[in-house]
Parts: sequence; C-alpha cells; structure tokens
Amino acid sequence: MLANQLAVKYAQALYELAAEKDMLDITEQELHFVESTIASYDDLSTLMYHPQVLAQAKKETIHKVFGQDIHDFVLNFLLLLVDKRRESILPAIIYEYVKLANQARNIVEAEVTTALPLDEGQHTALVNKLSLVTGKTIVLKTQINQGIIGGIIVKIGDKLIDGSVVRQLATLKKALLNNEVTGIEVTD
Repeated sequence: MLANQLAVKYAQALYELAAEKDMLDITEQELHFVESTIASYDDLSTLMYHPQVLAQAKKETIHKVFGQDIHDFVLNFLLLLVDKRRESILPAIIYEYVKLANQARNIVEAEVTTALPLDEGQHTALVNKLSLVTGKTIVLKTQINQGIIGGIIVKIGDKLIDGSVVRQLATLKKALLNNEVTGIEVTD
C-alpha cells in the first residue's frame, strides 16, 4: 500500500514536470525505454533493484547506460529515486505516470479478452464502439483466453463488461437450478 502511494506521488511529480515542459509523450517513451532496458538485462536489473548495492554504483550505472539517451530531467528523476532508495518502485511509478499522461491526452486503456484473436475489422469496430461509448480515445490491450469459449470481456478502469459464453452458461445454469420443478405435465 505504501509503495503504491509513493509511486503515485512520484509519478504525479514527474507528470507535472513533463507537462510543464510539454514532453508527456517523450517522457513516457523514455520511461518505457529505461524499464525495458533494465528488464532485458538480468545483471542490470539485479544491480538496480538490489537493496545492498551502493547508491553511488547505481547512479554511475544510470549515467553510463542512459545518460546519452534520455533528457536531463528524466535522468535526474532516476537519480533522485536512487538517492531516496525508491528505485524498486520504478515500474509502479511508470505505470502511474502512463495513467496520468493518458488522462491528460483523453486516452483510456481497455483490456479485452476473447477466445480467438480479433481480426482487423473486429479490432477497428470495437475501438470505434468503445470510443463512442466512453467519449475517449481507446487503446486496446488484447489477450486470448480459450476458457471463455466465445464472446468478449472488456475491462475499462473499474468497469467490466462480460459477454463471454462461459458467463452466459453459468447464468443459465444458476437460473435453471433456482427454478423449482413442481410437476411434470404430459400433453398429447
């Protein structure tokens, strides 16, 4: 809980700085670059996130690895995280930053689960429909789960639309089990 609250505060501070410099998109790209670079190299990840590695070693590594590829204020932000011993929450900070930046750009992320991959036409139609309903630009994050049998599950923020076949079958089963059979009548 505390880590999440800290991530929100740090993300808010970085967001405000990036917005002031009119660099929301560039900052997001640089943060994703930093995150993916750290995740791609086990040794770098261990060095950055291990609590017993000296802050000075982490700061030198950040300068060498990222110094030429990111803007100074993003670099200084990373160095501040090391100084405050908060580098372990960097992924959470990036996640929160993206949420704030997307809010400012009127973008909302929709998590979509289907049993089969969406073709291009279905993808476009779904984006258009969700954009119309929400009044925002939609970015789809799709995943395949054959366990839903068919249909679609859409999650936008804290709203869930479950149109999966497995849910419909469960609802039908529940309705049938809740109905009492009072008698069987045979007709000619």
